[in-house]
Amino acid sequence: MKIIGNPDWTNPAVRVKNAVAAPARRALALAGRWTPNSAVMRETVQTDALTLSGDKPEQRRLVYKTPRPAQESIENLLYTPEGMGVIDGKIVERFSVRAPSVPEVLKTPKDAARTIPQGTVIEAETPYTYGDWVGDFVRAMVTAGAIAEPIVMPAVLAEKPYVARDIAALGLKMEVADAPLNIQTAQILRKTIPSYYWSESDIAAYRKAFKLNPADARKGSTTYLGRFDTVSESVQREYPSETVAAIVESLGGFVFDARNASPDKFNTMAPQMETVIADQGSALFGVIHWRTKNVIELTRRDWWHNANLFIAKASGVQNYAVIAVDGLDEAALRKRIAGHLRDFGVLT
Repeated sequence: MKIIGNPDWTNPAVRVKNAVAAPARRALALAGRWTPNSAVMRETVQTDALTLSGDKPEQRRLVYKTPRPAQESIENLLYTPEGMGVIDGKIVERFSVRAPSVPEVLKTPKDAARTIPQGTVIEAETPYTYGDWVGDFVRAMVTAGAIAEPIVMPAVLAEKPYVARDIAALGLKMEVADAPLNIQTAQILRKTIPSYYWSESDIAAYRKAFKLNPADARKGSTTYLGRFDTVSESVQREYPSETVAAIVESLGGFVFDARNASPDKFNTMAPQMETVIADQGSALFGVIHWRTKNVIELTRRDWWHNANLFIAKASGVQNYAVIAVDGLDEAALRKRIAGHLRDFGVLT
């Protein structure tokens, strides 16, 4: 049963639902019905700053104040189809793909449908989108070193096509928890960084694991990654993709429909990716596959996440700008895009 789908956090109804559920979850934790990550585990501190231009200020990296272990081992973990890790009849957040919903806590399973001798599960936080998948799950696998196979995936994630694709590409076996599953010896890959504050070592581990050696980008090449009519797995947002495409083509650039994105396609695009203009979204993770120098990210004022900035900078991107497209007509968009391209030395 899918208790929580892919919540659109910009939707007022979702915010109200979460506001109502949050105190109930806290009360259930205080009553000993489940074990959340402690305040000490969650506390973060700011470290180095990344500079950017445009409509967003300097961004600082967050790290956990108390570093988390990269792995834990636990005996007889009951793992549910929703990705909840259960020990002694209680859901434990650090063994799960997210914090549980109130119904999940109230209906915590007691018995397993089957047992496997060993397996690895991954602690995450927001397991809803492709960006979440790469940011938490793939990063955990490529930086883990030795992994006790199989990778155990909750049914709600295993149904996503990119999950099986990426696990297979890493040469790992996958076990689907399509019913409560007992793992006699479970290896837990912990979430060791807040959000997606990737470092250069994370990018190096990703490229090594997927055997990537991006080709150099052709000097002067520019490509626009447009979302067009993409339907998001969570937050729905609209961008003036057709207008931006026309602007980029008039400037001699290429246009790529992000609905056709895939790792293999990204690998072939590397030579034309010196400058990337992109609607905010996980397609910008493609910089891991390229030698991109400049990025212009198009976003909405009510929805921006700095994940792309940190992943881009760790991938070697030198110049990064953000444009909030709200209320900008074609002339204003052209002026803003061309201005950043001139600042980056792409246009004269």
